[in-house]
Amino acid sequence: MAWLKSLGVFALLLIVGAWVINAYVVVKGKGRTFQTPEDAPAVEAVIVPGASVYRSGKLSPVLRQRMEGALRYLALHKGVKLILSGHAIPHGYSETTAMVEFARANAIPEKDIVVDDRGRSTYVTLLNFRRASPLRRILIVSQDYHLPRALYIAQAMGFDSAGLVVSEDAAQSGSMPFREYFTRLKDFLLLRVSGWFNAN
Repeated sequence: MAWLKSLGVFALLLIVGAWVINAYVVVKGKGRTFQTPEDAPAVEAVIVPGASVYRSGKLSPVLRQRMEGALRYLALHKGVKLILSGHAIPHGYSETTAMVEFARANAIPEKDIVVDDRGRSTYVTLLNFRRASPLRRILIVSQDYHLPRALYIAQAMGFDSAGLVVSEDAAQSGSMPFREYFTRLKDFLLLRVSGWFNAN
């Protein structure tokens, strides 16, 4: 039937459009990623986006990798601000509390730690930091599947940004990239809508 054919064409266009947007985000955000702290540029702030924390307060493998990567960079660049961003699950864990405790246990000075406990997503984390701080040269520490989107958002918000890649946890490799595909679409649209409102 004609309507079924039209529906199929529309669905195909949506799929192709989603693929193009996803590829665009990856290409735009992949320019300044570094594999080691030694290769990463000097910045004013290191941002660690939150991830899961166990009820015991122990960091998940994904978040621990991010924190350890940030600490390796800070060992080479004393005095750089460490931005710990995440959120708390009601009657559950607090990402930022666990991250702060980990940073303190690894001798990061209290004066260098900045906490954002309203970082529900990468987009919100970077938006909160842009509103709260004049610092614009930043290093985002995360897994390789996440960094292209994070850097794309940061560049769109006016940051001079770079990314430090940490290893992806093998237990997460099956599900996280698939979810990331749709999150890239969401953030692309968020940036377009917010840009339109700011221009009008």
